[in-house]
Amino acid sequence: MKTILAALVVLTAFTAFPALAQEKPADKEKVDKTFDRIDTNKDGSIDRAELSVYLLAAVDKQRSDFESGFLEMDVNKDGKIDKEEAKANAVLLSYFDPLDSNKDGFLSKAELDAAMDAAAKIQN
Repeated sequence: MKTILAALVVLTAFTAFPALAQEKPADKEKVDKTFDRIDTNKDGSIDRAELSVYLLAAVDKQRSDFESGFLEMDVNKDGKIDKEEAKANAVLLSYFDPLDSNKDGFLSKAELDAAMDAAAKIQN
């Protein structure tokens, strides 16, 4: 469970960390725009199917952002992130050990993918 929660935090950190510094509190206009994006049939309500499509698209975007973030953090391009590379992201560094499932001192894409898959199953 600790690893799954760590994956959720890390996923958010990879995809939203730069944006968080620029975020302002949600206002009505932002909420309305998001609602309108989800309400694809424009009936004024969001049904399960519309929400599912929206959330799946969000997960796809997060995966894409994750890939970009992983490649950016993997400074030496060895296909894994060591603790030194993880220092670029304080959140990732703080969850490094629980995410390092094989305890080899590195985070591979496979380890992070597995943790995110487990987290996605909990969210569904």
